[in-house]
Amino acid sequence: MKKYFVFIILLALTFTINSQEEYRKYWKDGKLTWDDFQAQPTQNNPTYLAYVLMYQTDKKVIDDVTYYGVFSDAYIDKSLSFVHHNLKDEHHLDYNQVIFNLVEIHKRKLQKRIYTSNNIYEVNPLFSDSKSQLEREVYNFQQEGNYGIQQDVTAQWLLKTSEELATSPSFIIPDFRKSNWTYGLYGGVDFGFYGDTYNEVFNNTIAMSLGFEFSYKKVFMGLNMNFTNSKLNTDLIDDSFLITEGERSTIGLLNGYVGYPVYETKKFRIMPFAGYGLTFLSEAGNEDNKQETSAATSVFGVNFDLKNKKKVNFTPSLFDIREEGNSYFRARIFMSNSNFNPNLKGYSFNIGLYYGIEGRLLSKK
Repeated sequence: MKKYFVFIILLALTFTINSQEEYRKYWKDGKLTWDDFQAQPTQNNPTYLAYVLMYQTDKKVIDDVTYYGVFSDAYIDKSLSFVHHNLKDEHHLDYNQVIFNLVEIHKRKLQKRIYTSNNIYEVNPLFSDSKSQLEREVYNFQQEGNYGIQQDVTAQWLLKTSEELATSPSFIIPDFRKSNWTYGLYGGVDFGFYGDTYNEVFNNTIAMSLGFEFSYKKVFMGLNMNFTNSKLNTDLIDDSFLITEGERSTIGLLNGYVGYPVYETKKFRIMPFAGYGLTFLSEAGNEDNKQETSAATSVFGVNFDLKNKKKVNFTPSLFDIREEGNSYFRARIFMSNSNFNPNLKGYSFNIGLYYGIEGRLLSKK
């Protein structure tokens, strides 16, 4: 019974959504037809085109880029529009088409003005002004042509508005100045394989890894940390530091690195890197007085990044920030080499799998 009840609700919602869309006609849907005038004429007005100019937060996907922001929109309400049956000729259809064209023109102009706003609080005043300008231009057209009586005026306005729409795109991709800096972070796991004397002491491990990354133009700089632990195959000794065989040791690696992409497209990036840092060894557990030792470590490797869909937030949001960015999947192959003492030195060969995000600030030109 519950299944049928849920099905009925979903069917009702679908019907409601479709019904709401049926009364709207957008300029991109084509020229006006008599089917777009569904209301009954009134005694005071023989013809009326009910149009709506508005804005809303939304997203658009263009050329595999998702744009988030405030978008202008416009349509006519077919359920409220009407033309007296005695006036249903080609001329009065053109007369209403001019008004429809003007609505679309001012919708596009409003979108351009939204791009120039400094913050979201400026959008509503811009909208009010654009709506007033639209109403004034519609009024000028109606007065000049005596509400459609002068057919030559209607023809001139139809030609003028059609040419303007033909030479302007329906949606202009925002063009902002991009910061030379990018910022981001990534996290995942490292699969570590040990060599030299490390192989005698540690078992192969899986480490949790976290990284912060910045770039200036094409030079990348980052900070990476990973932590794991291993059961010891023999005593771990470094001066007074001692963990006996069979116990567990925490292994941590903290390093900074610099990288430069040798190959990059919209979807893929190969970036060799080299860095320097510290390897930490300590007793496993949460004791406050546990022993710890460290040694300098060199790191070098290659990142392979598969980028997801790019996203652009072109309307200022929190702190009036505009930004673009994307997420990515990263495969990271690197080696780290460290030397605690002659009996405790070696390297680890690591293969990492990560998920990351990166962004860049945008500003008005």
